[in-house]
Amino acid sequence: MTTFRTEAVAAPERLRRGWRRHRFWIIVVAVSLAVAVGGYVLSVAGTRSGRPLAADNPAPAGGQAAATVLANQGVRVIPADSLTATVRALEDAPHGSSTVLFYDPLHLLAGDQVTALGDAARRAGARIVAIEPGPLAVRRLDSRFGSGGVLPATAGSPGTLPAGCANADAVAAGGISPAAAPGGAANAASALVYHGPVTCFSGVMASTGGGRVTVLGAAAVVDNGHLDVAGNAALAFRLLGGTPNLLWYIASPADIPASDQKPDLAALTPGWILPAALWLMGAALVGMLWRGRRLGPLVEEPLPVIVAASETVTGRARLYQDAKAVGLAGRTLQTATRGRLARYLRLGSGADAGAVATAVAASLAGHGTVPHARLVELLVTAVPRTEKELLALAQELDALEEEVVTR
Repeated sequence: MTTFRTEAVAAPERLRRGWRRHRFWIIVVAVSLAVAVGGYVLSVAGTRSGRPLAADNPAPAGGQAAATVLANQGVRVIPADSLTATVRALEDAPHGSSTVLFYDPLHLLAGDQVTALGDAARRAGARIVAIEPGPLAVRRLDSRFGSGGVLPATAGSPGTLPAGCANADAVAAGGISPAAAPGGAANAASALVYHGPVTCFSGVMASTGGGRVTVLGAAAVVDNGHLDVAGNAALAFRLLGGTPNLLWYIASPADIPASDQKPDLAALTPGWILPAALWLMGAALVGMLWRGRRLGPLVEEPLPVIVAASETVTGRARLYQDAKAVGLAGRTLQTATRGRLARYLRLGSGADAGAVATAVAASLAGHGTVPHARLVELLVTAVPRTEKELLALAQELDALEEEVVTR
């Protein structure tokens, strides 16, 4: 009897089989790695702020350069993103030891909050350097301040603005250069202008007589991208580095006061929702009554169904493969082979497995030495445990059947 050996499986086929067998765990591992890498990237990116003029923002619009230089010179830079944290830090610091950099580019703070910041700084003996405050906020910081509009940029560049005042910090800086609009377009707003007890740099800077409150209409004097232009660095360091502590306060959404009572769903729902919903429900009901039809009982109609034998075999094989029913597939092959051999040897459909094995051994007598025990094992008792063993069993059964038929 011919015994067939399973040929070596090609590498692409092994990869396909491995993918089908382990694809769930491969996908789980891949997704887990993607989530881990994404979380790490987000955590690293989240360690730096992207807000304008923030003390930890290294972008051109950030303020990390000025904060780092001041920290290296012994100034304790304390970032704060809420009014509550700023007031608490002022209360905890020794009297007269703090300067507050106040920047609210989105105008999130209400007038009462700006007043509270000014009162807290006054009680703590602290200085306030407000960057580009709005017209209402600058009045809240000190009633002697006022907004004077904007300083238009000339075509090409606004140039260097001289101090034009007797303020010691302004005189030491000599001149500053506020940022021009991109491309230096004419009549583009370059800086905000204020007026107060002491006005410098054509109104870009104003301060009280003692320098307790200073308003600066150009954030570019402090940001990373323009700190090294003209006397910007000198002015920024003198305004912000005059005390041991610097509270770097950038207003954030955390400063927006929350409502005392959460609104319910009814308060958030527009008034027209309920009438519109009732009208739509009524229209749908009318439409169903108008267009709806009463269906009669189902009528059974037998239809012929023709399925190719190859499709049945392929479908059953795939079911066995998906269920990994290797043993059941082997028994099915043995049963089918015994049935065909029984019909060929005229044993009848009721012949048992032992009788078929005996008849096969008798049919092959004189044509080869096939032990009866091997035939019984091949036709009855052999149970494959792997796909490789199943393939070998199928090949040997096919060879056995072919040998019996050809004899």
